[in-house]
Amino acid sequence: MNEPKMLTMEEFKSELANLIEVKIRELGLDKVDRKHGVFPSKEDPNGDDLANLTKDERIAKFLTAVVMDDKVTAKALSEGTPADGGYLVPNEFRASVIEKLLKKAVIRPRATVIPLKRDKMDVPAEANAVSVYWTNENVALTESNPTWGNVTLNTNKLTGLSKMSRELFADSAISIVDFVSRKFADKFAAEEDAKFVAGSGTGQPKGIRTYTFAQTLAQAGANIAADDIKKLFYKLPVQYRTNAVWILHNDVIQKVALLKDTTGRYLWSTGLEGAPATILGRPVVEQNDIPVNLGAGTNESEVYFGDLSYYLIGDREEISVESTTEGAGTFENHQVALKFIERLDGQLGLTESFAQMTAVK
Repeated sequence: MNEPKMLTMEEFKSELANLIEVKIRELGLDKVDRKHGVFPSKEDPNGDDLANLTKDERIAKFLTAVVMDDKVTAKALSEGTPADGGYLVPNEFRASVIEKLLKKAVIRPRATVIPLKRDKMDVPAEANAVSVYWTNENVALTESNPTWGNVTLNTNKLTGLSKMSRELFADSAISIVDFVSRKFADKFAAEEDAKFVAGSGTGQPKGIRTYTFAQTLAQAGANIAADDIKKLFYKLPVQYRTNAVWILHNDVIQKVALLKDTTGRYLWSTGLEGAPATILGRPVVEQNDIPVNLGAGTNESEVYFGDLSYYLIGDREEISVESTTEGAGTFENHQVALKFIERLDGQLGLTESFAQMTAVK
């Protein structure tokens, strides 16, 4: 049995330092971690048990750390560092913003969201289907192959910037976080929807309105009629009608809601207990980024009927935040500036999944 080794205090400190250095290398801690001594303990102010914090406490602690340049705490609470700097927000904050986005959004909840693992992704899309033939005995078969195209999803950047007094941030961290996240969620949702409908596709998503549809008809008379709606309904191929929705501006909704068929029955059915209204049995979506000032008389609009699951949203799922108390005029005004960043794209994968009515008035 080995005799216990007696160490002087200096020898003990040296041994302990060597053990800590070995543990640091094993854990792969970087220089910032080493500088601040990231080891959980009651004495260490950075050693809080972060797992026991509530959602609001984690969010508030994270944003406070970002503003105060507390890199250790921000790093511990964040999900990593995106390519363009800052910190990825904690899952609690991201979930809160996404929840608010879905409550406000029209297109996103019904579209197909594809998480992007890189800045660009090609999604294969069928261009032409195969054909089949009746063939006699001992006759060579006719070849038919599908053709394929690509929908390229890029990561366009949507940003928001907010300034507030440092006193406001310090004195009401939790409530101000919820307020700021709610406001940015509303704006992000509204801007996303606007671009999913009318975006140019350059530096932003490509909106549904920018595509050319084979299933297109113009309103027949001077005013929209029940027959126009029925024609558009059957203009869409049957395989897409099951999941299709009507997309209309509020001004057009007011007119369509009054339309009746030849038996005097309204085409419009008001939804009960929060259910959406329907036209000919399919849900109605109000989207007020569809123009109502088109045509020679600047009084025309458009109506869309289609399956929004064929609209593809490429989502990097990275909502990052950066802050400054020195730039953007914050230093002299004793302010905090918070910058939020989201990266995403939107493209329609199959144009035949939509039908369009033009010259609506």
